[in-house]
Amino acid sequence: MIINSSPSIYFPLTENDRKSFKNLKTGRIITEFQFKVYDLCSQIPEGYVSTYKSLATALSSSPRAVGNALRVNPFAPSPIPCHRVIASNFFIGGFDGEWFGRDKKGKVCDQDDNKNKNEKINSKLERLAKEGVFFDNEGWLIESQRSSHIFNNFSQN
Repeated sequence: MIINSSPSIYFPLTENDRKSFKNLKTGRIITEFQFKVYDLCSQIPEGYVSTYKSLATALSSSPRAVGNALRVNPFAPSPIPCHRVIASNFFIGGFDGEWFGRDKKGKVCDQDDNKNKNEKINSKLERLAKEGVFFDNEGWLIESQRSSHIFNNFSQN
């Protein structure tokens, strides 16, 4: 099933190509750690999600460091589907710098305001729904999918 008809963004695979590859979002060279995060994230299959904590554990790092790398992911949604990463408590979490239920200043939004202020989060929710992964209105992965839709089988190259 093809969800995104847009072409994949070039993702450098060789060490030589990665050494000086600039992130178009930040204007900075992508770090070795960021590439490791992106490599792991690329392993999450369609129809599954993983957690910031699972990626961090595989990298011997912290969930916050993983989240920071994904926040500036210039390869989304293909080939690096960072929309498939959620919080370890099954909360939708953030996407591209936005956090579900909060505005850009971190203030909690009421339910009616949520739809307008969380365009990026809504995009994440829509992408996951097209892949068969569903969340309730409060941003939690539905209970029946918590064991069957979690991917944690990462391999390091």
